[in-house]
Amino acid sequence: MEIMAIVGLLVVVAVLAVILRHQRPEQALVLVLMTGVLITVSLLGKAQSILNELTNLLSQSGLSSEYAAILFKGLGICLITQLASDTCKDAGEMALSAKAELAGRMALLILGLPLFQKIASVAVGLIGG
Repeated sequence: MEIMAIVGLLVVVAVLAVILRHQRPEQALVLVLMTGVLITVSLLGKAQSILNELTNLLSQSGLSSEYAAILFKGLGICLITQLASDTCKDAGEMALSAKAELAGRMALLILGLPLFQKIASVAVGLIGG
């Protein structure tokens, strides 16, 4: 979908959700969630070309493939966390949304820990001589 089609769909669904929310809130929630899934799936198809370009750029830069793996895993964690958080917010569950964001932050910290350890060991090696 092009951006105009996505924005148009979102505006129509938002108006329908506002109208439905007064009489049938559960149907409004399902409409919003299904639209979110539809748009996410359509955007994931376009993500492959972005990932290919990022992989190409990283291979040209001469960085280790380990760094690329950390980058892509971190990107995936961020996207999944944002999707889960937004879905919880759409359902009116602000506390669950906050927990999803906290879980994403913790997953990123755990993912980056080996990188931080390498940086610390290089710093100690430089300082300690």
